[in-house]
Amino acid sequence: MNEPQASSESTILKPRTWFEGLDGLRAFAALLIVVDHSAEFSGLTFRDNWMGPYFARLDIGVCIFFVLSGFLLFRPFVHAQFTGKTVSSSGPFWFRRIVRIYPAYWVALTIALIFDLCEPVRDTTGHFLSFGLVHIYSRDISRIFSGITQSWSLVTELGFYFILPFLAMIGRRLGKGRSLHQQATRLLLWCCALAVGSLVFRIVMFKVSNWEFATWGGASVPWTPSYMDTFAAGMLLAVFSAWIDFHPQLKEKALQLTRRPWIWWTTALLLFWFMCTQLDLARGTSRVSFEMEVVRQSLYGLIGICLVVPIIFGVPRSGFVLRFLSWRPMAYLGKISYGIYLWHMAFLYLAINIWGWQRWTLEQPAIGNFWGWLSVSVIGSIAAASLSHHLIESPLTQSSKNFLLRFSRK
Repeated sequence: MNEPQASSESTILKPRTWFEGLDGLRAFAALLIVVDHSAEFSGLTFRDNWMGPYFARLDIGVCIFFVLSGFLLFRPFVHAQFTGKTVSSSGPFWFRRIVRIYPAYWVALTIALIFDLCEPVRDTTGHFLSFGLVHIYSRDISRIFSGITQSWSLVTELGFYFILPFLAMIGRRLGKGRSLHQQATRLLLWCCALAVGSLVFRIVMFKVSNWEFATWGGASVPWTPSYMDTFAAGMLLAVFSAWIDFHPQLKEKALQLTRRPWIWWTTALLLFWFMCTQLDLARGTSRVSFEMEVVRQSLYGLIGICLVVPIIFGVPRSGFVLRFLSWRPMAYLGKISYGIYLWHMAFLYLAINIWGWQRWTLEQPAIGNFWGWLSVSVIGSIAAASLSHHLIESPLTQSSKNFLLRFSRK
């Protein structure tokens, strides 16, 4: 005889559909990346002093985005499974994500190419790959980082969007006919298996070609399977978050665990300090060793977890950091963070084209003007992101919702 289902086993608490502070964390992640690239252009990243390693590790902002995506996108699937509801088909999910990503990206890439505000894209194939957001699936490094350089992570995100409904379906089948506790346990194990699978994938690709840039092993570094461990970290938090909606006791334990959010923030800072000062990690796009890259990404995932846990399990606005992340300007920057991410490097190139600023390179290792680079990038990207959000992203998101609503009624 089957055990009772989740919907009849526990009292369902009112589920949280919004987590105050997550938008602020998204803004924080985007600004880290802006500072990271400004430091690279100015040369601070490559300085042989205490600052260089810290600036080099600000690319952690990308992994914070991945953890947030894993949490926010997987949680509705988990909650639907726990309540026994039918999950909507994959088509609407994919349609919403495509509308969210592509139009704003196409506008940004077109303008950047016309006004020489990005890396050049060569030949018809290169344009097809870049506009299709599949350009990282190439052994040619000039294609991987062509166009909007940082768009490689958008391709990684799109890969996660594509496989997520299938991952959720497997998780649902693993828990079929099981109690809530068993379903949650199996989902947690499934998330851990995905993280281990990501490591196995990287090991296999490393053994195949030793991570040389012009090989498939080197090209696979930004692929979705290589970053599946960071997505899985967010998915794991999504399972815990949905689980406590059914158990007051678990909710109380979660509140106790995050009653002192400063412990989580301090742990994140200590992990970041350890990574920057005690590990010999690469700077820029270079790599020291496979082992160090695995350690780096694992620490990025742990730091991401430490940053997200107090927000999703703790009391809103408890402590200075949570109040800061919930502050209205930070929340707004979080809402337009996609545009900030898309546009910030265009303004670094604009400074080169208009004012003749010199970018740090191996051939011309000039260091300076960090605050100039940063000011131009921050101010310009926020302005462009605001326009993109209000003129492109928000209207199209609303239109896609209306379209899907009308389509579902037919």
